Amino acid sequence: MRRIVIYGDIHGCLDEWRKLRQKIGVNANDCEISVGDLFSKGPKPLETLRYARNEGVITIVGNHEEKYLEIASAEKYGESIESRSYMEFFNRLNANDLAYLFSSPRFLKIANLTIVHAGLTNSTRLDRLSDDQRSMLTRLRYVGAGAMDYRFWSELYNGNQGFVVYGHTPCDIRKNRHALGIDTGCVYGYKLSAAIFDRRCERFDADAAKIEQVEAKERYV
Repeated sequence: MRRIVIYGDIHGCLDEWRKLRQKIGVNANDCEISVGDLFSKGPKPLETLRYARNEGVITIVGNHEEKYLEIASAEKYGESIESRSYMEFFNRLNANDLAYLFSSPRFLKIANLTIVHAGLTNSTRLDRLSDDQRSMLTRLRYVGAGAMDYRFWSELYNGNQGFVVYGHTPCDIRKNRHALGIDTGCVYGYKLSAAIFDRRCERFDADAAKIEQVEAKERYV
């Protein structure tokens, strides 16, 4: 394994992802990981899912992947407009697509590097997650007791579960002492980003990451 290449939220922006992979020059020796939210919102959701599967990219479960896992595991699903749109896409998935989703991890650890979709708190222990904590990994943004106390989770995170690379919250590259946010809003017309680490790093941190980016072709939502 020569490099660890971690992609921010792709959201069906397959053309930009292909361009970013070409810019990075990925090869068979690289370990490629998506922070999740491969699909939904963007122009080529199903094609992006199958591209990731065929290219051997590891996808962390994001909140959009979680929706389809819930549908696949449930006998009945609600009839809201949102759920109908999810069902329409779900009905296009084949057995290989579903197997890929069910094999996707909630988090991934490589030495002191931890990849999740959204975030975690200082009380989270990845080796003994409750159901609520498992869901939190796909949705967390802010922590605090009230509106005036809210802080973004990575500002308070103490590093006890490793150096975290995450997506979920679109913004510029967000660097904190123990975390790196790489969702740069491609589907909203901004950029698709990747954090690249040399596998021989003695310790992973923000300074060890090389950031590569491509511009979105257009604003999709």
